[in-house]
Amino acid sequence: MTRKQHTIIVVPHARARFRQFQVTSRLLWSVATAVSLSLLLGVVFGVLWLQSVRKNREVTSLVAENQDLRGRTKSLNAKLESLEKVLADFEERTRRLSIVAGLSGSPDPGTGGVGGLTALPADDARHTEAVLEEASRRGLLLSGQLGEVESRLSLQADQLALTPTLAPSLGVLTAGFGLRADPFTGRPDFHAGIDISSPKGSRIVAPASGTVVRVGWDRGYGRVVEIAHGFGIRTLYGHLEMPRVAEGQRVRRGDVVGLVGSTGRSTGPHLHYEVQVAGKPVNPLDYVLNAF
Repeated sequence: MTRKQHTIIVVPHARARFRQFQVTSRLLWSVATAVSLSLLLGVVFGVLWLQSVRKNREVTSLVAENQDLRGRTKSLNAKLESLEKVLADFEERTRRLSIVAGLSGSPDPGTGGVGGLTALPADDARHTEAVLEEASRRGLLLSGQLGEVESRLSLQADQLALTPTLAPSLGVLTAGFGLRADPFTGRPDFHAGIDISSPKGSRIVAPASGTVVRVGWDRGYGRVVEIAHGFGIRTLYGHLEMPRVAEGQRVRRGDVVGLVGSTGRSTGPHLHYEVQVAGKPVNPLDYVLNAF
């Protein structure tokens, strides 16, 4: 079978002999196929190369983001560690304040949780959320307990301010609280307060803040002043030479309420001082902190 042949003529620009080549159809098809395959492979390799470059860029970006995420996680863990120390310190202080405030039965603020703020894995967002929720829970619990402690301490501060802890007058304690011999009859008699012997005209001060509820004359105690301090506590001052307050007047601890005298049933200048709780007389020496 005769193969088909083709003639290729090459015409040079300069004057020269024509050149011609004879090739078979099979050769032409082989060359065309080779060229097509080369072009196709070139395009494929070009596409693969571009994809590889893009992938490399993405990997580089992911590596940079991963390093940045690890750095942020490390920083966040350091902050969480610092926050844990602060929370633990506040919890311990709150526990101590609770004891001072009489709330020793309160639960430990640190209990009931996960036992502290743990380090964050770099790839676990749910754990991060759980740790932050635990910190929030402990913060809210601390806030509630501190509010309770503040309320209790405020009440105690008010009670302390209204508790008659000062000696109302300086002098010599000549008669105590309870049974004694009546100075006029010599018979046993219940003494509802204490007697403080002081020079006539000595100052008498309020042992605590309160409101004056009585200024007047009592047949046994002579000129008297009575102060209501709140929480059911009242104080009475007898045998005064001169009151220095008026009924309804608000006084503070240390304010002058009168002068020592010997009015009423008295054997000499002195102050008869009573403390009453819920209407019943109690020993004033159980309250006085600065004398006797």
